[in-house]
Amino acid sequence: MASNTVYIITGANRGIGLGLTASLLLRPNVTVIATVRSASTGTSDLKNLPLAEGSGLIIALLDVSTTSSEEITKSANTLYETLKDEHRIEHVDILIANAGVGFSFNDVMETSLDSILAHVHANTLGPIALYQALRPLLLSAVEKGRSAKFLLISSSLGAIGQMEGNAPSLAYGLSKAAANYLVRKVHFEEKGITTLAIHPGWVQTDNGQKFADSVGVAQPPMTTDDSVKGILAQIDLATKTTTSGTFVTWDGKPMAW
Repeated sequence: MASNTVYIITGANRGIGLGLTASLLLRPNVTVIATVRSASTGTSDLKNLPLAEGSGLIIALLDVSTTSSEEITKSANTLYETLKDEHRIEHVDILIANAGVGFSFNDVMETSLDSILAHVHANTLGPIALYQALRPLLLSAVEKGRSAKFLLISSSLGAIGQMEGNAPSLAYGLSKAAANYLVRKVHFEEKGITTLAIHPGWVQTDNGQKFADSVGVAQPPMTTDDSVKGILAQIDLATKTTTSGTFVTWDGKPMAW
């Protein structure tokens, strides 16, 4: 396992996170660390995923859904300690910040400050705490001459320069825009870590359906499988000298910040 490519995927028990985990486990010599909020949160789907030769799955706990910054930090730090001490993880090649929330799709005057705060804690502070806690494992990959990457599953709703008209997305969009800043900032701070924010498309997930309901659309247009294929293609292609520090769509098109 020491020579395996090690991925961490947060929010891996459903939707895009589950799809990414399933696809990566079909690659040989891969270790996927799939995080879930609790041990009882849909882990059966993860445990039943088929594995390629030499590949393995580790299910770990990480909860960013709380509105306590202290609890988010504690959860991320506990994840780091668990990986180091219990699972003997010495490095992480690719860290994918996928976990988040999306439940308040409203205009400015209909959005409460509490709902904004909840989105910011999960979608902004969550990825920050995750990166801060697991940075040593990414740097360990760099020291070993491996390709370390930090990826954010973002959203076009967080693109300020490409704002989608009257889309009712203040809380969600604001939190994703702030997380995008993190991706750009880490790119400039870390010489050895490739970063990328990826818009996965309007996907048939729980959050995607909630937004569809808010704008009167029956169903999001993109399947999870198609989104996952595109996301993995962008992750595989990303290098420090090509797309690092940018915001792209699942099919590689540049997104405005």
